[in-house]
Formats: sequence, C-alpha cells, structure tokens
Amino acid sequence: MSEDRLTRAERMKALLTRKGLDRIPVNAGASVYAAAISGMYARDYYLEPEKAMEAGLWALALHQYDGTPSYNIPDWSGWDFGGEMVFPTSPKISLPYLSKRAVQEPGDVEKLQMPDLDQAPAFSRVFRFAKMAWEKGFGVSIPAGSAMGIAGAVIGPELMMRWLKKEPELIHRVLRLATDFLLTIADRYIFEFGALNCAAFSTYPLECHALISHRDFANFSLPYIKEIHQKLLDKGIKKWIVHLCGDHTNNLPYWTGEIPLAPRTVFHLGHEADIEHFACTLGDDHIIGGNVHTTLLQTGSANQVYEASRQVIEKMKYHPGGFILMPACALPALTPPLNVHAMLQAARDFGRYE
Repeated sequence: MSEDRLTRAERMKALLTRKGLDRIPVNAGASVYAAAISGMYARDYYLEPEKAMEAGLWALALHQYDGTPSYNIPDWSGWDFGGEMVFPTSPKISLPYLSKRAVQEPGDVEKLQMPDLDQAPAFSRVFRFAKMAWEKGFGVSIPAGSAMGIAGAVIGPELMMRWLKKEPELIHRVLRLATDFLLTIADRYIFEFGALNCAAFSTYPLECHALISHRDFANFSLPYIKEIHQKLLDKGIKKWIVHLCGDHTNNLPYWTGEIPLAPRTVFHLGHEADIEHFACTLGDDHIIGGNVHTTLLQTGSANQVYEASRQVIEKMKYHPGGFILMPACALPALTPPLNVHAMLQAARDFGRYE
C-alpha cells in the first residue's frame, strides 16, 4: 500500500487551493458510529458531548480519514423549541426521537418562542462540542439550516406537509422564527471563534423531491435559504458545506442562479443524485462530495464497498472543482469498521494524483 504524502490538514488545504493534492480526500461522515465502535451507549454519546469527542478521536485515530470528530442530535431543534426528547438505552445504539412536538395544532404556533441559547438542551451541547473541537485544533461548523428542517422538527414532517397546502401562513411564521434562530446561532459562533475560523453546514432532507415539489421549495424554503446564505456571507463566512439529501435535481437551477454561494462550496450529494450531472451543473468552482450508498456501507461486504467506492472515484476523480469520497449521508452507526477501511483503501488505490 502506498503511503500518504500529505497530512489530513495539508490535504484539505490542497483541495481548497487546487494545488499539490496527493489523493482524493475521504470524509467518512462518522458521528454516532464512533460511539458504536467504542462500545458506548448512544444515549451517552448524545447527552455527554465530552464522551462524543473522546469516541470521535478514537475513530479518527483508527481510520485516519480526512474528516474530523462530529456531533449531531437528530431533530435537535425540536428539543430546543420545547419538544420532549427520548434517549432509549435498548438496544445500545438507538437514535433519540421526539415523543412530543412543540407544535401539534395551529394555536401552538403563536406560543413558540426563540430558545435561550444558554439553556437550550441541544444547542448548549452542540456548542460545548464545538469549543472542544476548537481547543483540539479542529475547525468548527455553524449549524446553518435549513429553516424547513427546523420547522419539520418543531411541527413534525407529516403535519408540516399538510400545512404547506392548508396553512401556508403558519408555515411561514415557523420558517421566519427558524431562520432567526439559525442566524442567532451563527452570531454566537462568530463571536466565539471568529468568522474566518468558522464553516457553515447546511442540510436539506425535507426539501428533496420525495417530500416536496420544486415549486414548494421555491415558495417556502428558497427565500430563507437565500437570506441565511447572504447574511452569513456578509458576516465573513467563507467556507460552506451543503448536504443535498435525497433527489434535488429540479432544484438545481436555484442553486446555480439564485442562492448566494461561497467560492469552493462543498456539495455533499445523496445516492439518488446523478453525481456527474450535479458536478457539471454546479460548475468547476465547487467541490463535490459523495456518494457511496449508506445501505451498502452498513450491510454490504468490504469488497462491495471497495468496488462501489472505485466506481464513484473513477467518475469524479478529475472533476475540476475537486472531489471528496463520502457516504451518501451520515455514516450508519452499525457500519462494520472494515467497510470504512474499504472506502479509504479505494481512495489510496484509485484516487492518487501524479
């Protein structure tokens, strides 16, 4: 096996500057996976960010991928806005879930209030993790959206989908509050770490075509995305990761024509995306990440993961904007460690540059 020539930090810098890259980077997107391979209860990972950081550091030391320790609580904003979050202990690796949403009927929208960031149960933990990452020399990422993702956590996706047609004004009220919440969070990060030291991370699962049409995307989500992007760019945020979860093909014109983008934005694509089409449409200035199927990563063999990774690499290795090999979404918690190694091995075997 050939040895890597660059360190993780050097490789990511070379990717951004397009100078001297030794091989394509690999970001495993590992979060609660780190807890699983550490023998930790997922509940402890989610409730104690110090333990999440410890597990993340061990996973990074084991695999030597190009990402950093990460931490995220599913539907975290729904908890902060007053929902009731449950953290199961059986089985050992179980995702938390909201047993009660803050909004269950139209009248509840009027009662919503902006969370106090210092008291918010989820954000306070996310921010503690960010401080630890900063102290250990890692970058920090502002949770920058989407507003519709927060609305889905606060209202519930099923009710939100009905209200898009029946109660559109209520949806806009929640989206306005969600946008203000995200911008307030961004201000806290910028004050603590400085704009130049922060990246923004946006994820758009509820905007995919399996859930809403591109017309509903334009009417409900797009105005708030544009506002968040422009305001954070104006505040000096120069690094951005956009995760388009699911199929967003019909939304591509908005990303290329209307949404303000930072140079060298990373677009992380789901397995549903035609990765070559997205790369061509988004253009040569942006970095593409993806998109090894997460189901294959959890249930396939190492040989299958290695082959699937090879196929993605050979499609994207010479994308002028640059490419990062990644799972199509967050790495499943129960992924066999050998399959993570297979992704990295494929990058070293097929992703080297002369």
